[in-house]
Amino acid sequence: MKKFALLSILFYLCSCNTPEARLRRLQHDFWETYARQDFFEIRLKNEVLHWPLPPASVPSGQQKLLAEKLQKEASAIDKEGLSEAGKKQLAQLSAALDDCVAHAGAAFFDPSRCEVSRQLKQFSAHPELPLLMEKIPAYYAQIEQRWQIPDSRLVSKAVDASQNALDLLNGLEKSAGGEMVARTGAARAAIKDFIGLCQSALLR
Repeated sequence: MKKFALLSILFYLCSCNTPEARLRRLQHDFWETYARQDFFEIRLKNEVLHWPLPPASVPSGQQKLLAEKLQKEASAIDKEGLSEAGKKQLAQLSAALDDCVAHAGAAFFDPSRCEVSRQLKQFSAHPELPLLMEKIPAYYAQIEQRWQIPDSRLVSKAVDASQNALDLLNGLEKSAGGEMVARTGAARAAIKDFIGLCQSALLR
């Protein structure tokens, strides 16, 4: 009986340290520390995207230390031990943690974090692109609600990248026809409103 109990404990400990289990713990810690307040979450079939929002509070040195800790934990997970869905989730989570580390402690909000040209390019041939397109207006609505005085040096970067996003929408419309035009209308309007927010910051 004692031998069986010992084997059960060992099996439990091993199962708690698998790559998938470590990824789940990391996802939980990230959500509790950052995603609940500073990221817009989009759930796709096999991955979860976290798009940056203006921070709810001024980032602190402690937040940067926590982000670096989670970043190290992410890099230590054995990718080969993950399922394909797990690999995608880890890649998205690592990108969000990189963003946290890069911008923690910044004196001013960087609006270029919130442009979506990279995401549109990455998912241009993805079967869930329509879902992504539907989320863009809600994403920018949250950004507008949390808008902060941006770093003026980075405003032009945000505007240029957002203009690239509009160009990408034009390309998607031409290649996909009328159905895509109906889906991109609200996304296009939201991106234009974001450009307006950025440009108005330069006039203050």
